[in-house]
Parts: sequence; structure tokens; C-alpha cells
Amino acid sequence: MAQAEAGTVSEDQAPVDLEEKIARDVMVIFQKQMDSEAAAEESSAYIWQNAGTPDNIDAFVDATELWLESHGAADKFAALSWNGLANRRDSNENYDTLLRMMVDSILNGYYTLQKPDIEYKGRKYSTFTSILGNTFIRMLELSSSNIENASDIYSILVRHEMELEAKSKAEEEETGHSSFPAEMHKLYDELIEYLTNRAEFKATPLSDDEDNPNVYIEELTERLRASRRYVMQEIINERALEKKKQLEMELENQLASAEEIVMAAPHFTEGMSFFVKEKRYNIKYLAVEKIRVTLQLLGSITGAVYFMLGFMGVWGISWIDGMVVCAVMLIFVRIAGSRKQLKFFYPTDISKELEECSTAFISVMRNMSQEQLENFLVRQIKLEENQNYLSMIPEFVKYLYAVMPDRKSMMISVDELSEVVENSEIEVAKQLRGQ
Repeated sequence: MAQAEAGTVSEDQAPVDLEEKIARDVMVIFQKQMDSEAAAEESSAYIWQNAGTPDNIDAFVDATELWLESHGAADKFAALSWNGLANRRDSNENYDTLLRMMVDSILNGYYTLQKPDIEYKGRKYSTFTSILGNTFIRMLELSSSNIENASDIYSILVRHEMELEAKSKAEEEETGHSSFPAEMHKLYDELIEYLTNRAEFKATPLSDDEDNPNVYIEELTERLRASRRYVMQEIINERALEKKKQLEMELENQLASAEEIVMAAPHFTEGMSFFVKEKRYNIKYLAVEKIRVTLQLLGSITGAVYFMLGFMGVWGISWIDGMVVCAVMLIFVRIAGSRKQLKFFYPTDISKELEECSTAFISVMRNMSQEQLENFLVRQIKLEENQNYLSMIPEFVKYLYAVMPDRKSMMISVDELSEVVENSEIEVAKQLRGQ
């Protein structure tokens, strides 16, 4: 076997020689095997065995660079080896893993500036850009059908680079700095620019009808552009779907549970009875207050009348008697007509109890969805304890919203709450007609 003749990299061999050994051994495999498919399979197995680790994958990328920079036809081995891996990635997970490791290695080298830039037609490009671009070009020169494999490898590059960018942004938000140099050009964009530059062709004045020999590079560039658009849109859709699921999960976690609603129901029922009593409190209070003030006025008027009669000496009342009676009446009405003496006639202020019940229910109400709140109010309307206060249920809901602190944190909007209140008024009317 050619693979056996090529041998594998020994553990004690220096890493600096690894890329040269891989480049030489892969060339031997393709040259000795008559069957191209068998050669591709054997070279893929060899590359996986010798470069299929994070520590050694850089050596295969460097071997690719050696092939591309060599004179003669050695650059075809870069295309053959990459194409062999891409053809077999669906049937062998190892080769798919190897391709992804290659892309990660290239991205790491690109962003850490491991290799100097190159210059082509007056423009500077990364060496890793030229490795990818020239390999893809050579793949198409071998066969136009290899454009699919080039597109697949490029799609992996776009996806990995977008994931790297997203991870870097998350790191920057969390720590304030990022290992991803945001000012650098994206590798997948720079690769398109490089291929576009390679595809440019200027016909000489004497040969205006000369066909562009780089038309296949133009086709490759267009195909990669389409792959870039497709992958980017796919990632955007995936992130949108993931964000939607996350929001739905957060919403579901924030929604009040059935147990919380059941536990809060007594607070609503009791709170509504307090609310009704509190609504009537001012009327009763004012009624007693009117009586108390009237008694004080009557006593004061009586004392004033006696004082005037004594001052004028009418009916034998001396002015001293009138003054004494006036003073006694004023003192009497102030004591007998005080709020303390009439406290048993005043209504009981239950604002504290109402506040406690309202607070207990509001903590659950703010996390209820529109459907949950509507179903809850329907059950409250049909509850026997609330039959005497049916017409006050919509008013009580409005009161709860009015006293709710930080209403912006409520799960439902104001419009949805208004709809709930309107529906509850309809349910109350139906219940009253039923009675």
C-alpha cells in the first residue's frame, strides 16, 4: 500500500517538519495510486491519522500552502486532498470534523496574524485568504463539478466565523473586552474580494473579442456569494427562532402558575368585600359627621341664646346665669359631641385590610396572562360569595391596576386589561340576568 510506504508521523518527530512530511507523503499517495478514488480515500485517511488533532491541524494548512507555493503541478495536490475530504465528509464523520478543524485553524491564524500579508494587483490580502482562494480555484481547474465542494467548505467558514463573532460580542458585553478584533475585515468577505480580483481580465486593444479565461473564477465567486447569503440568512433565522423560544420560555416561567392563582383567589374575594365596604365608608362617615356637627351647633346656639337673654334681662334671667349656661353648653357640646364619644357610630376603616389583600393578589395578577385573568374573573363572577358584589368586580379590577406599583412589569398591556374588564362586565350582566 502506498499509505504504508508513506508511513505515519512518529511521535518524536519535530513539529516543524510535520507539514513537509504531510505534503511529501500525500504527493506519494496520489502518484503511486492508479485509481484516483482509491488515492483520495487513502490520502484522506492519512491526513486524518496524522493531522486530525488540534495540535497538528495547522500542519496540514501549512502543507497546503507548500503545495500552492511550489513550482510546477504540485498545487493540484492541495485541490485533490481538500476535494477528497469534502467528497467523503458525508459518509465519514472524521473527515467532516477534519474540515471544520481546518476552518477553525485558518480563522485562528487569520485573526491572530500568524502569517504576513500578500499583495496581489496592488491590494493586500491575508495569506490564509490566498490559501483558501487558490485551493478553490485549483479545485475548479481540475473539474467544474468541484464547485459544490468549494461551496460546502466556504459555508462552513461563514458559519464558524459568524459564530466566532457572536461569541466575541457576548464576551464583550460580559467582560467589556473581546478577543475578536472587530476592526478586521471578515475572512469570508475578504475571500470574495480576492476571488473577484483574481477573476478580473482586461483584454488587450488588439484582441477585443478575446474571451475571459477567468470566467470559471467568476462563476465560483458568484456561487460563494450565494452560499454566503444562504448561510447568513439561515443563521439569522436560527437565532431568531432561538430567541423566540427563549422569550417564550421566559414568559412561561414568569406566568403565574395554577397553584399561585388558586392560592390568590381568597385574597381577591376578601379584598373585594373590603373594597365595597371602603367605597361606602365615606358616605357613612359623612352621615355621622353631619350629625355630630349639628349637635355641636345646636348646643352652641342654645348657649348663645341664653347668654343674650341674660344680657337683656328677659324672662328674669340674669346676665350671670346666661353666661354660665352659655359656657356650660359650649363645654358640653365639645365633650359630648366629640368624635371620641361618637366613635361607636362611625364606620370601621378597613383600608389597611384592603391594602393587604390587594397587595397579596397584585403580586400574582401582574404575572397572569390575559387568558388566565379572564378565566379567573369568570370563576369569581360565578362564586357564591361574590353574588352580592357582582357589579363591583370590574371596578375592583380597575382599582387593583390603579394601585399596582410598577405597572410596566405587568404581563398584559393596558389594552388587553381593558378588554378583560369589558368582558367581565358582559359576564356580570349575564350572571345578573340569570339571577
